[in-house]
Amino acid sequence: MPYTNADGAPLASIELAQVPPDGYRFQLRSAIHYREPGGTVEYTAPAHTPSDDPQDGQRTDLASVPQFLWSFVASYGRQSAAAIVHDARSDAADLLGDPAAALVQRRTDDRVFRVGLREQRVPLVRAWLMWSWVSVGRYVAFKPWVAVLMIAQAVVALAVVVLASVLAFSNPLWLLLLLVPAVLTLPWGRDVGLLLVLSYGGAFTAPLIALHLLSLLPFRLVEFIGELVTGGEPTKVFRPTVRG
Repeated sequence: MPYTNADGAPLASIELAQVPPDGYRFQLRSAIHYREPGGTVEYTAPAHTPSDDPQDGQRTDLASVPQFLWSFVASYGRQSAAAIVHDARSDAADLLGDPAAALVQRRTDDRVFRVGLREQRVPLVRAWLMWSWVSVGRYVAFKPWVAVLMIAQAVVALAVVVLASVLAFSNPLWLLLLLVPAVLTLPWGRDVGLLLVLSYGGAFTAPLIALHLLSLLPFRLVEFIGELVTGGEPTKVFRPTVRG
């Protein structure tokens, strides 16, 4: 088992404290260490200093998955250890004060995150999708304009895939359009793999997410009405685990 506890023993448990108790973030009460197979570098998520102040910065939200996507990728589970270590490494990158150096570190940390997910037996497709999301996150943090371009290209890829799928009913040759998103990734150099996953992964998951939202929104609407007529807090049904 690649993840170990503070004593160097295989990780048997993750000690977390939900602080505040009606919030969505956690304090790590015992350090977690990770060394990828064949690697010599040990990555560490140090234990947080106990505090009731939600602004002290020593928190993790585990896997940073938007609430409406939890049906696809949970915020905790086999990915928890990898997510906690990645959060700690992201915090360390933020403290460097040098966007270029932070991007270099985050590129390595994001790759280690993906390897760690697979070590924890997270399914291949899910691991690569999660890696692509956190990888875009490093550009959001340190080169926002690159993140905008990446997201825009993923949207274009989605449109092309949908168009090719529809037109293929009249002529199968239209399926050749499915190669266009791959060609558009070529100028991205080292990030070709990332853009491939974003483009085709986004095209695959977007319709599923849309269907999920179609079923989720009526349920939330019923909850909203229930809170409204009983004098509750109707707006909070859309963020059920986040402190007001």
